[in-house]
Amino acid sequence: MNAAAALIWIATVAAPLGGLAALLLGSQRLYGRRRFVVGTALLGALALVPALLLESFLQRWQGLDKAASTLDAVTLIYLFVVVAPLEQGLKVAAVAPIARLRTVDEPFDGLVYAAAAALGFVSAHNAVYLWGRSLSSIDVVRALLAVPAHLFFASLWGYALGRERKRPLGGPRFNAAWLVAMLLNGAYDYIVFACRPAALFIAAPMLLGIGFLTFLAARDLLRRSASPHSSQRRERRFLPHIAPPSLGTMREALRRTERPLMFTWIAFGALVTVGVMTTTLALAVALGHRFGVDFAAVDRGDASTAAAAPLLLLVAAAIAAFPFAGYLVARASSTGSVLEPAASAALAILGSLVLLGLAAPVAVVFATALAPIAFSLACAGAWIGTTR
Repeated sequence: MNAAAALIWIATVAAPLGGLAALLLGSQRLYGRRRFVVGTALLGALALVPALLLESFLQRWQGLDKAASTLDAVTLIYLFVVVAPLEQGLKVAAVAPIARLRTVDEPFDGLVYAAAAALGFVSAHNAVYLWGRSLSSIDVVRALLAVPAHLFFASLWGYALGRERKRPLGGPRFNAAWLVAMLLNGAYDYIVFACRPAALFIAAPMLLGIGFLTFLAARDLLRRSASPHSSQRRERRFLPHIAPPSLGTMREALRRTERPLMFTWIAFGALVTVGVMTTTLALAVALGHRFGVDFAAVDRGDASTAAAAPLLLLVAAAIAAFPFAGYLVARASSTGSVLEPAASAALAILGSLVLLGLAAPVAVVFATALAPIAFSLACAGAWIGTTR
């Protein structure tokens, strides 16, 4: 490893540690508990050891590798059955000593400890992943994309840990959040490490969606914390008219019904969503042919922008259909709740996953990764439709 490669390796490995330092220095709430946060990060880094041992054993036994860059069912099963549950489970194990010691005093602490374990884990992961490689730009990009992913996915069950402080690491909210984080982790690893470089562009909308959800979760836990700080006062003054709704507000919007739930509108809304998505995809294909986009470049495995352009165009077209469909369903049903449009979007997503599973099982991973974003955008479109 030459000097330039060594500097790149150090910078990539140190990126999560910089995030941990910003977390420690940027919050006055952690005063007096910073040693616990650092200890959790160290345990998160050590948690990589059993993961490496098991993965190395499977790689020698069956030749399995999450970074094999192959689109096959064996790698897919390996990621979802072994790698994803193991990684998220070991992060929980790193947080378990702190949670059992009752040092989760405030709701926000649960998210902090989960983030510390994730940052420690991904720092050690990047160190091992990049060691001995030629450090091509693709490898560095993959390692850097792993940093926010591990942070955001762990924050999902970290939020549940903060909400269920009296029953840590075992409540129903925590179990559900951990399951979602595990599934997203498997889909993300498959897209980033086991697919062609052109598929990396799909990681961007996935990271933005999960990152926004993490922001809402952190804001909700800050509001639930016992002692108010000046950061909360700044939040109330900063762009109050366009501030995103809180998680509590969104939960109330999903629960509030001024009339009995209309299953007819749910079925009709699912058909509308599928129809709008089909229309946007057809328009994307027509637009691509109009500007000479080569859709066959994706199948050839080209790593250039020629392969990324059609992929991004189709993904953007599919996602753009959901807010528009949610708005149409909300306006047509004249409901005061987003429950029916949300159920319609969920039904359409589920139907799409089933059809993709029958036609192209590998595409289910990409659809699963984008499903939370599509569902959230459908709810946002319905929210606008109910407030107009």
